[in-house]
Amino acid sequence: MGKMNLLKANWTGKVGETVGSKWKGTSTIRTYTKPSNPDTAKQQTVRGGFGEITSFVARFTDQLRYLSALQTRNMSVRNAIIKLNADMVSTGTLTKANLLISKGGLQKPSGFTATATATGVTVNWTEPTATNFTDDALAVIVVVEEENDIAVVATEKVSALTKTVAVTLPTGVTTDVYLYFIDYRGTNKVGSDSVYASAAVS
Repeated sequence: MGKMNLLKANWTGKVGETVGSKWKGTSTIRTYTKPSNPDTAKQQTVRGGFGEITSFVARFTDQLRYLSALQTRNMSVRNAIIKLNADMVSTGTLTKANLLISKGGLQKPSGFTATATATGVTVNWTEPTATNFTDDALAVIVVVEEENDIAVVATEKVSALTKTVAVTLPTGVTTDVYLYFIDYRGTNKVGSDSVYASAAVS
């Protein structure tokens, strides 16, 4: 809806077939033009990719609200993850295996393995060799089973090197498991790149 100010001789928004706005501090008026939507193959790839990543990460991002070191100023953790993967989305190369849910300067987890049963997913990792980890450093584990809309987030001390995430899973499904480290510097958080493994429930 447009607004017309007759005293100032200007308007903002759409009024009839015209659009009023400010440009470099000056009031302007132009003819309304319907934005084009050619729906090219590239646009379909980008739209499809953003739709898939949005629905996938929405399952667990609320649980990462206080466990993410991503820059989330003026955005949600979900949108920060989407932004982090935007280049792969635009080129159509994003997969669950290369999806990043965390990024940062901490040493990336190594020796990461995941095994799944009907009652839980056990995750193992190798002790970091970097010396910049504090005693408060956490391993953040995200287990997602997309078919049945299951997502669980758990934490463990980095020094523990293993964690069993309790979750009820149907036989025959495959879980997507992500792991990253997060540490605290006063009120600030610093994270590592996330790593991925898949684990089938036998």
